[in-house]
Amino acid sequence: MYTHPLTKKIITAAMSVMMIASAVPAVKTHSASSALKGDINTDGETNSVDLSVMSLYLAGRADISIQGFMNGDLDGDGVIDSLDLIQMRKLVIDDREQKAATAAIASRLVKLQAARNNSSASLLAAPPNWADPDFANTSDNISKSADDEFIKPAVGSMNGSLPSQGNGRVCIFYTDFPDCRYSYEFSANEISNIAFADEDRSSKFYPHESINGFFMRSSKYCMNLSGEVYRYTAKHNKEYYENDNCKVKLIDEILENMDESVDFTKFDGNGDNILDAMLISVPEAAGNENWWPNAGQYAGAADKTADGKKPGYVVIGNAELKIDDRCNFVASYIHELAHCMGLPDYYIYGEPNSEGLHGSAGYDTMDKLYSDFSCVSKLMLGWYTGGQVERFIYNGYDEQTFTLTDGQSINGNCVIIPYKNKLADDYCSEFLILEYTSLRGNNSDIPQKYRWQNYGSGIRIFHVDASKEIKPDSVAFLYRSGNDEATNDDQGRRFIRVVKDLNIDNLFRAGSCIDNAVSGFAFYDEEGQETVEPFVSISVGEFVGDSYTVTISKKGDPNGKNIIQLIRKF
Repeated sequence: MYTHPLTKKIITAAMSVMMIASAVPAVKTHSASSALKGDINTDGETNSVDLSVMSLYLAGRADISIQGFMNGDLDGDGVIDSLDLIQMRKLVIDDREQKAATAAIASRLVKLQAARNNSSASLLAAPPNWADPDFANTSDNISKSADDEFIKPAVGSMNGSLPSQGNGRVCIFYTDFPDCRYSYEFSANEISNIAFADEDRSSKFYPHESINGFFMRSSKYCMNLSGEVYRYTAKHNKEYYENDNCKVKLIDEILENMDESVDFTKFDGNGDNILDAMLISVPEAAGNENWWPNAGQYAGAADKTADGKKPGYVVIGNAELKIDDRCNFVASYIHELAHCMGLPDYYIYGEPNSEGLHGSAGYDTMDKLYSDFSCVSKLMLGWYTGGQVERFIYNGYDEQTFTLTDGQSINGNCVIIPYKNKLADDYCSEFLILEYTSLRGNNSDIPQKYRWQNYGSGIRIFHVDASKEIKPDSVAFLYRSGNDEATNDDQGRRFIRVVKDLNIDNLFRAGSCIDNAVSGFAFYDEEGQETVEPFVSISVGEFVGDSYTVTISKKGDPNGKNIIQLIRKF
């Protein structure tokens, strides 16, 4: 049964006091003149130490000064009680969150500036290798300050609950069952480090050293994922929960039984009163049939809340951590958390191999786990600055030559060719998109994890139809995998296809020429087939300084105009 949030916290505070009183020896604080809200030990700062001292004071195990009493009486009613403890806890958490947000932004800006200036300044765990394209000099086309702002994410209008920019907050429940236990008991602190630690390029698990580290690099440091981890053992054997496809019984049980010990208000990073994401990891032994990793919106009671926050997306899966292997856990939940942001699957449901993207160009973590997000995903998630997104329209020169920089670097960019020169402001329309992709950075696991498949570095092109499906209670990508009526069972329009979609080396390199003679280099016709001439041809130039040049030339004239011009998308 749910307790009113305020009542619950008072009870929780009292319980916390009793627990601390029985476990911590008496403390006597020093006297000082600090007049700072919450600074109960008068050391000039308000932090977790003050929270502990207040708890001890309420338990009769600590003395405080007159000034400390005045600082600790947060509601000004002349006494320090459990209500003040609640306010103190929020004060300390808010301060910690603000510092974390500031640090994340500072980290991104320092890394970005270091990359652009070829400076030695860096916040990396290990010294940067400036030969690594992740830290290559930026090209001139993103030098303007106006271009440094990140684009608005298309998924922002979707039903996802986890923000793709700024601070995202996830509560992880590492859960087992009475009849199904973990093979190794990781501590909550160990799991938290694997989920939320900053990037560490020196880790033997790189690029899957942590979920947050991977997201930091792929997002060009515009996203920071944090949260907390809790251990939980379900009240029933696993079979009890398996006839519930949406696992509402397990979710509700965790929310209700952990309600007293978890402050769920901490897991709303964007302040929309919806939990950013809840992740329930279960043992691998639970089996794939009912516990294969998946993500979906909470499907329980519409009025369900936890500390006033509605459940948003919930991830549940059996990607268990192993002593010598964390990659499956990290990669699986990177994929599922991207669903929480609003991205669909790129693989095809029901196909023998499930692949939606084939060949050496067909790598994206929404299709194949152990690879980086492609330019399509990064565009939808808002992981490009304005100057890194460029588009072509028939309104300028006969041809335009420009540079594509490594997509796995902080300077990776893309070029869009929109259908009939029309591109929605949020990119939710049909277009072709180019990038240079490599086997570095977040793609460096590909040769090991997919050694039997084609892979490599070069130019790749995707055909995208990111049109929206707008319903009274939901917004999603219309041509997503699984929406069979819209996609004609995946035989017609799809959210994403790769040009030259074959199990071959389908990357383009110096000397390659691409036009509508190449399969998939076209737009959709009324029947949902790729037959409409894009009226451009592309030639790939030399690979110089870890960048490719590509030249776009007009071919025909769809709108009565003669030439193509590169237009910046701000």
